[in-house]
Amino acid sequence: MTHPTEQARAHIMAALEACQEDPALADILKDLTHLLARAQRRLFPAGQLPVESPGCIEMMRRAMETLAQALQLLQDIEEESKAIGVAAKSIASALQLLHPLVLDAPEMKARISRKPSVPPYADSVDVDTMLSTGSHHQIYTGFSQDIKDGGIFIATFEPRENGSEVVVNFKLPKDKNISALGVVHFVREYNPNVPELPPGMGVQFKNLSRANQDAIESFLETRTAMFYDE
Repeated sequence: MTHPTEQARAHIMAALEACQEDPALADILKDLTHLLARAQRRLFPAGQLPVESPGCIEMMRRAMETLAQALQLLQDIEEESKAIGVAAKSIASALQLLHPLVLDAPEMKARISRKPSVPPYADSVDVDTMLSTGSHHQIYTGFSQDIKDGGIFIATFEPRENGSEVVVNFKLPKDKNISALGVVHFVREYNPNVPELPPGMGVQFKNLSRANQDAIESFLETRTAMFYDE
């Protein structure tokens, strides 16, 4: 009997082949290939283990997380493309195959029962104003000046703890909505001696999609990024 991870890997290969055939996807191909290759690396050793074994379940779970990121990357692309449709459908098929195997596993049910019934990354942070040259919320970068290594500073008196994973939702000019996964990178406490410096937290982006990256870089052409270095 074919191991389900082999079937999932076949779906992943179909997704990658579809994207490689479309020159219009050249800009995201590197990021997409990286994510799909990571999922493949997690599924290959899982295929050497019994499906119900804890090791196999854990590797399939981690592969699902990576595939979800790859699917989001494709969904963020605004242009229409047959290749995108084929790739997205193939990745979704892999996720549908793995989902019941992971979620129905006894150890996963036990893990879920010990946690509050909230979805992953449910801690969502909404920036209630559009980023502009006058807002306290700012995009920040480090020495590399690469936005993929940077994030967004959110002015708030109620920052999350360092290391917390959050989803940040904010808007750029021209009604461009951004929703990105991130990690709290630093916290700036309120300092009464420098009241003009707003308190808040810096959320470093994780797996920023190409479309969101381009939108943020376009915004930074009109506003200099805040600098932050550890």
